[in-house]
Amino acid sequence: MNDQFSTPMMKQYQDIKKRYPDCLLFFRLGDFYEMFLEDAKKASSVLDITLTSRSRGKDGRIPMCGVPYHAVDSYLAKLVRNGFKIAICEQLEDPSKVKGLVKRDVVRVITPGTILDEHILDKNKNNYVCSIEVKGVFLAIACADISTGDFFVSQWETASPFESLKNELARLNPSEVLLHKENYENSELLKTIREACDGSIFPFSDWELFVNRAQEHLINHFKVGSLLGFGLEGKEYAVRAASVLLGYLKYTQKDKVYQIRELKLLGGHEFMSLDKATIVNLELSSTIRDREKRGTLLEVIDGSLTSMGGRKLRELMFKPLLNKKHIIDRHACVEELVKKAYLRAKLKDLLSQVGDVERIIARVSALLCGPADLIFLKASLVKILEVKELLKDCKSNLFKHLQKEIDANLATLIEKIESTLLEEPPFDSKSGGFVKSGVNVKLDTLRTKIKGSKEFIASLEAKEKARSGINSLKVRFNKVFGYYIEVSKTNAEHVPSDYLRKQTLVNGERFITEELKKHEEIILSAQEQMEEIEYTIFKSLCGGILEKCLVIKKASSAVALLDCLLSFAKLAISFDYVRPSIQNKGSITIINGRHPMVERLLPTGDFVPNTVTLDLHTNQMLILTGPNMSGKSVFVRQIALICLLNQMGSFVPASKASLCIVDKIFVRSGASDVISSGLSTFMVEMVETANILNNATKNSLVIMDEVGRGTSTYDGISIAWAVCEYLLENDWGKTPKTLFATHYHELQKLEELLPRKVKNFQVAVKEIDGSPVFIHRVVRGGASHSYGIAVASLAGVPKEVTSRALHILNELEAVKAQGSFVDFSKELDTLNVKLKELKKKIVVVK
Repeated sequence: MNDQFSTPMMKQYQDIKKRYPDCLLFFRLGDFYEMFLEDAKKASSVLDITLTSRSRGKDGRIPMCGVPYHAVDSYLAKLVRNGFKIAICEQLEDPSKVKGLVKRDVVRVITPGTILDEHILDKNKNNYVCSIEVKGVFLAIACADISTGDFFVSQWETASPFESLKNELARLNPSEVLLHKENYENSELLKTIREACDGSIFPFSDWELFVNRAQEHLINHFKVGSLLGFGLEGKEYAVRAASVLLGYLKYTQKDKVYQIRELKLLGGHEFMSLDKATIVNLELSSTIRDREKRGTLLEVIDGSLTSMGGRKLRELMFKPLLNKKHIIDRHACVEELVKKAYLRAKLKDLLSQVGDVERIIARVSALLCGPADLIFLKASLVKILEVKELLKDCKSNLFKHLQKEIDANLATLIEKIESTLLEEPPFDSKSGGFVKSGVNVKLDTLRTKIKGSKEFIASLEAKEKARSGINSLKVRFNKVFGYYIEVSKTNAEHVPSDYLRKQTLVNGERFITEELKKHEEIILSAQEQMEEIEYTIFKSLCGGILEKCLVIKKASSAVALLDCLLSFAKLAISFDYVRPSIQNKGSITIINGRHPMVERLLPTGDFVPNTVTLDLHTNQMLILTGPNMSGKSVFVRQIALICLLNQMGSFVPASKASLCIVDKIFVRSGASDVISSGLSTFMVEMVETANILNNATKNSLVIMDEVGRGTSTYDGISIAWAVCEYLLENDWGKTPKTLFATHYHELQKLEELLPRKVKNFQVAVKEIDGSPVFIHRVVRGGASHSYGIAVASLAGVPKEVTSRALHILNELEAVKAQGSFVDFSKELDTLNVKLKELKKKIVVVK
């Protein structure tokens, strides 16, 4: 920016803007935030507000636009959603008390990942910002939600860091990603991030500054002797990523990050792995078609009563447990809640009165809160202590642990807030009127002093009316002119001689008397002192709350998990979910399993349940055939969803379930073109297939739905056959339990070749008058018809088309019967040998 401004204020603007070149600068001028030059052009376009101009003197005019400060939240929300950073520049002095230029500076930087405003944030979703370190085979991701105080980091050593990055970002779905400037220029890395999430991507100019003193930075912030307690010893890239992210948070919040009190190291051994394709295909948090929450697993299971519980439930869904004991502990809590109606009812009553404690603490940290927030915090903490008392009689180990996580010493903080603040205070912390009597002696003295003057002024109007004989006389106050006596023009001649003229109006005059002036000075001086004293008390109270930040965080985390467990219990009771048993045999047995989302879309009792057994010995792979619309996809997905629900700690939709721990779930389904990535349907299909073949283990669950459909028939069958073989028999011991749904009936021959591992199943169909009737029941054996033309007819395809298709089908089958058409099933034995060679040549697309 050139030194082009001649006025002191615009030079001030220019100096501040130079320090925040990548932000829109919201420059406070009176009751407005103003923007100038390019910032004004960008903001006016996005916000759809008028672009005006301001005089630059002899050099003409400069573009400008503005928004009122009291309505800024909605404008900030729109800009953040469009990927902008905003630097909020405030007046640091009272303009009425300053001669000349008012001191201004940036008090915080708002970015997509550092929002604290509750009106902008999604209350049931974490708002993550991530920093990423990629160096060779090492990948580290640090992640924080400044609105809740969550801060964690992970590090991997992997041959496919970009694939691991994509899967982790798909799970986290951050709204902002930070990169080193060199990585920001890496087109492959940027493409990977954009494919994984919708977050804004920014370079961070101070990256090296925080990397160079990473350990020291973290140790100083968390006030520890070393990083050993965090498990970060030897995790160089995790330490670097965490230091950079913490530095960025301090930069945006002007060091007000007191709520960041814990750093957790997360590893791949703790949670089930879910890649992006699986998250999308299982419709965990958004539907494939509409990208909406409605119709997803999250919508079906979310009965949370608190915002904290809503966020925690999403976390549990994307991070299913691998630890058998921890899963069983959650199941035990759900069972206890199911059996104890009183416990459920009481817990529901208490949790429904708990506010978003985590986000209140974040606003306290940034001093963006008001007295009303602290009263709400106090009321929530009271209910949380009642929850602690309620859990005393619970039997489950996890309930006992959560009861201990809620510190009884919170009562001291509750008492402090209660003894300091009025029960129904104003929101603004700088206007006073919220501190109780008895808290501060000077404050009480000023209140007594001001009370006498206010009583005098309250009685002054009646007194002056009687003295002057002017019945329309009024005593008023405004912030500009202070106290005054107002008289109409028609009564001006009756004004007493001791009245001093203060202001002339069109229809009247305003006066003041020496006595009124004296009391005005008393009131205004005392009022100013009182406001300063109350604000000091407020800041001190906030400081005391932040000292208990970690204790409050532990209690709120306990409440969040309790809320999730209560959700699971309500789900079990309302929709007949059962507690699964967990065994170490490596098998999955589900009796009368149901799809949690599809059954809710149908009238009660209409969903057809199905039974399945998968193991590593006799039922490693189920080849599932049947026509479209018969329910193949529903069946294979419900098994994956039941396994996922189990490892979240929930009961499952079945009449009985015996499940092993699944380390990874892969769901590969019919893909659509990803035009923005330059990938066709078939390429997407092969990329996802390659990912499964390279990463599945014997403890994984693989769902393959219509593999090989994006190319010619023989190519497709060959690939599908080779993929099946690879999943059944490979050199690396990667033989996962697999459900293979297909229209390639030729694959049914695999049961003859490998009868101990493969079993054929089909979705039964009744044929009435030549038309299929889908009964959605999975039975033993393979299907012989796909009923594609019948399904096309049901879909509304014109009769002329379906009739012609039936004619062509009959001709082709007649040719095949005469021997002119290749009977692929007879060639499979010969091709089997060749296909074993083909599988070794599958190119892994990265």
